[in-house]
Formats: sequence, C-alpha cells, structure tokens
Amino acid sequence: MSSASNSSGVSQKLNVLVPDAQLPRENWLAIARVDSLMTKQLDRSLRDIELTISQFEVLMILNSKAGLSQQDLAQCLLVTKGNVCTVLGRMEKNQWIVRQQDPHDGRAHCLHLTEKGREMVKKAAPLAAKQVRLMMDSLSLVQQRALHDLLDRLEGSLGHWV
Repeated sequence: MSSASNSSGVSQKLNVLVPDAQLPRENWLAIARVDSLMTKQLDRSLRDIELTISQFEVLMILNSKAGLSQQDLAQCLLVTKGNVCTVLGRMEKNQWIVRQQDPHDGRAHCLHLTEKGREMVKKAAPLAAKQVRLMMDSLSLVQQRALHDLLDRLEGSLGHWV
C-alpha cells in the first residue's frame, strides 16, 4: 500500500459524522474532489511526455476505435464538437492523427492515428496505467470492485439526465 492509504478524506480529517440528509451533497463533493485530484496527478505525469489529458483520451479512443467521426469522438469524450476540433488541430499539427473525409458523408471526417500517434500511445498508455494504479493503491481489490460497482450503478441511473 502507498502512503496515500494513511490519508483520510475531508470528513475524516475534520472528525465529522455527515448527517444522512447531507450525504448526497457530500458524496457528490467527494467525487468531484477525487476527480480533480486524480486529474491533476495524471496531468502531471503526462506532461512529462508533452501530452495533455484531452490528447491522451483522444489517442486511447482512436487506438481502439479507428475511423470515428469528430461527432462520435465528441460524444465519447462528453464534450462539444467545437472543443474536439481545438484538440484535434493540435494533434494534427503534432502529426499524431489524420482527418480523412468520410466516403459515405462528404461533410464528415473520419479520424485515424498516424504512426507517430501509435508511438505516443505506446509511450503514454503504460505511464497512465501505472499512475492510475498508484492512485488507487490505497484501496484493496475488494474495495476497488465495490467502488466500481457503485459508480457504475450511479452512472447508469444518471443516463436519463443527459
């Protein structure tokens, strides 16, 4: 276990028992804090290889789903098509991706990794996986499974909101 396993969350540090009525809000805040902290740490790791989290996510998605349209990529990333265009422009400039006109829809573009993009995936994927393992190290496998199941259930129940 890492030294992070000795740390505690905000409620534990303040020695506060959260009342039941406040649990939904406190859980939401805890998820947001954890997301922010994990994102910052992963961002620091990826910055070492001159890659942003957004670029990393695009690389990983295109590595498993070559030929996606920009619209489909935006849906995978839960962002707007405009946000994707900005990231893709930088990635194209770095020669990690190419946009090819969709043969079935002349208005759409299909996205593909280049050789440089595949090389970046080979560098970034193990680095990110190691960082995520280190961040999750404070939880046992049983706790990680329980967390996964709970978050999956919560995500599924929120599907009707978007």
